[in-house]
Amino acid sequence: MSNLFASLRGRREWMVSAAVLVIILLLSFLRVKFYGDPALSIAGNDTISYVEASQVPLFSAEIFTGRRLLTTNLVYKMLEPETGYEILINGSVETTRRGYQPGFDRIVILQLALSLIGWGILAWLVSQTLRSAWMKVASAVVILAFAFTPHMADWDSILMSESLTFSLFALQLALMIKIAFDLVRDPDAKITGWLIAWGVVFFFWIFLRDTNVFTALMTLIMIAVLTIIPRYRKKKALWGTMIFLALVVLLGLITARASVRTVVQIRNIYKDDIFPNPGVVAVFQKMGMPVDSFFAPEFEPWLQTEGASTLIRFMISHPGYVGTKLWNDFPDSFQEIQQTYFTARDLNPARTILFEIGNALHPENTTPFLASILPLIGLLLLAAKNTGDSRPWAWLGLWLVFSAALTLIPTILGDTWALNRHALYSTMIFRLTMWLFPIIIIDIALRREPAPVDTPS
Repeated sequence: MSNLFASLRGRREWMVSAAVLVIILLLSFLRVKFYGDPALSIAGNDTISYVEASQVPLFSAEIFTGRRLLTTNLVYKMLEPETGYEILINGSVETTRRGYQPGFDRIVILQLALSLIGWGILAWLVSQTLRSAWMKVASAVVILAFAFTPHMADWDSILMSESLTFSLFALQLALMIKIAFDLVRDPDAKITGWLIAWGVVFFFWIFLRDTNVFTALMTLIMIAVLTIIPRYRKKKALWGTMIFLALVVLLGLITARASVRTVVQIRNIYKDDIFPNPGVVAVFQKMGMPVDSFFAPEFEPWLQTEGASTLIRFMISHPGYVGTKLWNDFPDSFQEIQQTYFTARDLNPARTILFEIGNALHPENTTPFLASILPLIGLLLLAAKNTGDSRPWAWLGLWLVFSAALTLIPTILGDTWALNRHALYSTMIFRLTMWLFPIIIIDIALRREPAPVDTPS
């Protein structure tokens, strides 16, 4: 009889997994079908800088320290046709339609492919960690609806770094989930291959945005904490991962400090935040700034050599300024996740329906922040009692929230232009986890064994 039940249970699990796979394939097909020609693209004002930054020699320091980071430099270099790129449509000045731009079709098709792969694998591996058939299906539907509605999917057609940021994040998170659950279920599990795959994806994801290096540092710390537990302390793969992360952090910090892009960001802070405030300017002058005007000829040479270090010293010694700026700009970072570069009126009415679904999944206000923190607290409480699979999910939940927070803080403090776009990675995580965490908690609740009932003797 027990063999019969096991057989039936195995068949049921196979059928649920097959249903999840069908959902992934179907929604991926609809993602391609409802968004028009995948070769269409649109440029922004920043697109030319991606092209120019990729022109440096492949094996040179400039590929790390130029105006753009390593990953986009490699993508634009490797996919450039012999005739070169040709920017024909710029959507930053006024919203218009996408079009075919020679050379760029390869990039947007790659962005679409990585989006389908990254989010599809994430939906599959999340569903495989859950036990309830309903939650398996719900998780796949929610993750893919989240990723394939216009609020996220439209970025695949835009020639900047947002699409790769989203898709490589999803892929490395999926691999991290696989590794975490394999380790929890069997401390002796063979995870080296999975860790190598994760390390490759994580490396290229880190070098999409400078603030991602804070996620690498935080990941290093969180893995180091795990080694306190005896069952993980002798796991050589984890120690190797920590060495890898330490090298990535070091490389990221050194190249960011030496880069052209850092000077651009620091210049924007002085122009938009420091000089408009005479009181703050006076403080900077006491700290060594030789001028009281952004346009003074002496300012630029000083900025190049002392601007960044003086700004850091100012923020450390004036935490009130830091707190006020974070408080004031935090709500703005959640505004306008929808892209404003192109319209696609020819895709209605399907596009209208997709936007309605996306508006529900992607609120453009600070609600997702609190709505993700509260269920995370629930996961932590369950983990304290070691209920179900709560502990690996609590660790992953902390990783997600810490990653969002530790990249959002330097994003707000580190630049003043296009805050909502630069904060998209962080705010995307809060929006995703506000849906994902409750599904995980429901799954844990559904498979909790009922408390034993006392029977009369």
